[in-house]
Order: sequence, then C-alpha cells, then structure tokens
Amino acid sequence: MNNKILFASIVSGLVVGGLAAEIESPTVSRSLKSETSIVIKSNEGLHLMDLNAGIKLKRSGKYEMYFLTDQKVGFNASGDYYFQRHGLSLMPETSEQVIPSKNDASVIDIMFSQRGMHSLEDLKLIPVSDKQMILVAPRYSYLFADTTE
Repeated sequence: MNNKILFASIVSGLVVGGLAAEIESPTVSRSLKSETSIVIKSNEGLHLMDLNAGIKLKRSGKYEMYFLTDQKVGFNASGDYYFQRHGLSLMPETSEQVIPSKNDASVIDIMFSQRGMHSLEDLKLIPVSDKQMILVAPRYSYLFADTTE
C-alpha cells in the first residue's frame, strides 16, 4: 500500500512540476516573418533596401534568425534569447554571411551581411494584433507577422 502511495506521489509531482515549468517558462515558441524596407543614408544619398527577415523563437530559449536584402545578401544567426524588463535580447552563438557567388553586392549590402554576430539587446516588442508585432531595434523598426508551420 505504501509503495502505491509513494509511486502515485512521485508521478503526480513529476506531472505538476512539468506543467509548472511549461506554463511559467520565460520562453515562447513563435515563428515570425517580415517583408519590409529600410532607408539607408550614405554620401550618395538615400537608398531604399528591401528586406526579407525571419525569427524563430524556440521553447528551449534558442532562436534562429535570417535577414536578406533584395540582392539576396544578408546573414543567418542562431543563439540564445531571453526576455527582461526592457525587452527581448538576442545573443548569437553562430552566424553566417550570405553573399551570392557572383558578388554584385554593394558596400552597403556587404556591411549589412556582417551584422549577424552582433548581439541585439533590449529590443522593444509592440503588439499590433494577435498575429502582428513591431520589433524596435536601436536604429530600425520591423513589422513581423506570425507564420504557420
């Protein structure tokens, strides 16, 4: 009888602990995609750069992210993320430049492709709707929408 009670107690403790960890986890599981443009100022004037970006936040506290310009130049990055009172922080562990083999990329494109290993801290998340949010970075804002997997 005592063994049955002990076994039931252990199983119920594991179930309750697992549910509590899942519900109270400071991480999320969400895939976001953005197709937007940014304006870049240079000595030659203003340039409009189209961007295709995606961020996948995993329940494990890891993220995967890509940013590509209309010239298919950009970067892939992955690492850890966490939330704090100031916003979302992305801390990359690995990054890879994406540059076409026939390098027709401008200096601005190449500089953009080197941003992958930079940490992005204190990103503000502004909900627009249940399916959309604005991610505010230090110099840019991006409109992201949920994607279905």
